[in-house]
Amino acid sequence: MESLLTHLTALTPSAVYLTLTGILLLCGLGMPIPEDISLISAGYLAYLGLIDVHRGFAVCFAAVLAGDTAAFFMGRWFGQRVLASVLARRHFTPRKQLRVRAYFRKYGSKMVFIARFLPGLRFSIFFSAGMLHVRAAVFFIYDTLAAAISVPALVYLAWYFGERIDKVLQHARRTEHGILILVVIVVAVLLIRSWRRRRKARELQRGPADQGRTE
Repeated sequence: MESLLTHLTALTPSAVYLTLTGILLLCGLGMPIPEDISLISAGYLAYLGLIDVHRGFAVCFAAVLAGDTAAFFMGRWFGQRVLASVLARRHFTPRKQLRVRAYFRKYGSKMVFIARFLPGLRFSIFFSAGMLHVRAAVFFIYDTLAAAISVPALVYLAWYFGERIDKVLQHARRTEHGILILVVIVVAVLLIRSWRRRRKARELQRGPADQGRTE
């Protein structure tokens, strides 16, 4: 993070916004760049007075959504051809593909929301969502809701507690994991409720049929 901050502090505000946009777009496209570090850097630069915090948040939020959407449409339009390349097979191995498909079978489109808190699998899941023809509107809604939690949390946390940036980094990691656990619990509860409703509906349907047989 120190090298990134050293580079950004030497730039004009406009150049900072453009650089952050470029970095976050690359993050969305699967480049091995920590997205949370870029978001925290934006907040810390606002703390230093080099950029406006609200404008920085808006730029980061838009760039994050643009990167995620680009990954989704890459999967939709070029999925099979991309997977045929040697580079893609190294990044998106057959084992990882199976894991992602299993997640989608288990959680459905809600996996898009959960993916925002899974840095190691985020691109793979968004790419797979496009390849599996998840509806674009559904993808955008879930991704926007998740980004509305993660992006402002990191940017404004770093801005408000800028003098304790090291602790902010530690807290950001814990917060991301905590949100992920909460999301998984909520999804599990929803799945259990859905399963119970379906079971109850089947029992109600069997009831009249059983009565007809006894008569």
